[in-house]
Amino acid sequence: MNSIIAEAVQLLQQNQPLKAAEILSPYYYANLDNPRFLHFYALAKSQSGEHRVGVDLLNKAIELQPQVAEYHHNLAAIYRLIGEFQLSEAHYLTALRLKPDYAEAYFNYSATRKFTADDPVIELIEQQAARNDLSDEDRCFLGFAGGKIFNDIKDYEKAFTYYEMGNRCRNAKFDVDEFRKGIDRTIEVFSADTIQELSQYGLQTDLPVFIIGMPRTGTTLVEQILSSHPQVHGAGELSDISSIASTLPRHTPGQTPYPECIHQLPTNAFSGFGQAYLKRLRTFDSHASRIINKMPGNFLHLGLITILFPQAKVIHCRRDPLDTCLSCYFQRFRQWHEYSHDLKDLGRYYLEYERLMEHWQQVLPQKPYELAYADLVQNQEAISRELVEFIGVDWDDQCLDFHANQRPVTTASNWQVRRPMNRSGLERWKNYDQHLGGLRQVLAGEEN
Repeated sequence: MNSIIAEAVQLLQQNQPLKAAEILSPYYYANLDNPRFLHFYALAKSQSGEHRVGVDLLNKAIELQPQVAEYHHNLAAIYRLIGEFQLSEAHYLTALRLKPDYAEAYFNYSATRKFTADDPVIELIEQQAARNDLSDEDRCFLGFAGGKIFNDIKDYEKAFTYYEMGNRCRNAKFDVDEFRKGIDRTIEVFSADTIQELSQYGLQTDLPVFIIGMPRTGTTLVEQILSSHPQVHGAGELSDISSIASTLPRHTPGQTPYPECIHQLPTNAFSGFGQAYLKRLRTFDSHASRIINKMPGNFLHLGLITILFPQAKVIHCRRDPLDTCLSCYFQRFRQWHEYSHDLKDLGRYYLEYERLMEHWQQVLPQKPYELAYADLVQNQEAISRELVEFIGVDWDDQCLDFHANQRPVTTASNWQVRRPMNRSGLERWKNYDQHLGGLRQVLAGEEN
């Protein structure tokens, strides 16, 4: 049994939960009294979208072995994902009671609510952060946990110190020169003429909706508003478009890299990849009129998206540049965001993002809807109505009660989007202005 579980764990680490569940499923009834099996089967089920099954399985594992902190931690994570924050908080606290040095649990617990200055967890985090035997990973978890909590209680100096600690412990480096070259190549390849010529081979469908932009710009909030509509499904952050982009070179004679390969593809490749993507969307909802992919980084692929789906609606979320960059710096991304570990790198990345978005505005035949986060927060109903009209469905009042939407939310904003609209995210940078000199310099184009 241990080898079967090990294989499933490896698949989970490779983000293949369906395969992990398939491997474990035949052994379920023979392992009803095996808490380790039930734990990993629960993770496979939850990560495959069956969150309630995951909850039941983890509760069974805890009944059998209640003193394992990891079981409580992972059950808390599922409760948080489905919006049951009180249960989530209780199990995080149990995990911390069982394992007081559980740095990842401090980090995840910090995202379940807003903290006050008298919370006993503050002293615990400071005790852990003061240790000199911490791994980089644990110091990173504690840094982002402390940053979030001290920001909540408005101790901004201490919050920034903790966020700095968390980011210093991230090992990946950002190569801005390589990123700029990639943007140059994208701009060169995806001209207005190329997009117009190749989009005739795409699919004429209005099913896909894309929400793009920098992370932390309101993309989850916009998806939550639109997916509250009975005809609209929010599928979360799907990596399918970038996967298609990385696969395209295999379909060219000389394995030409993306994006240059776009000119060498057989014309039926575009409809083929489009059909595969639509089939994937229908696994989330077989009846919806619109299905949303809110992967922010798809701003890199708007040329390809327009070729595959000329009628697709694209919503571009924007937020104040300083708030955007600071919020990214305060976010512990799991992967693919190496630029976020340093404020100057964030500014450099932001400038390249802006440069590419300006290009798309010039060459795309159908322009994205430009959504300013501040406008949405200050004029909720008016902007919500515009969004609904833009994607081509009739208005539904449920879109105003987005916080009551019970769908699972897997992004870092899952606590915020279950609260009514508020303005706390506006001009947040002012609390940290004294630390933003380097970022301001880069954004102003004044970097030496």
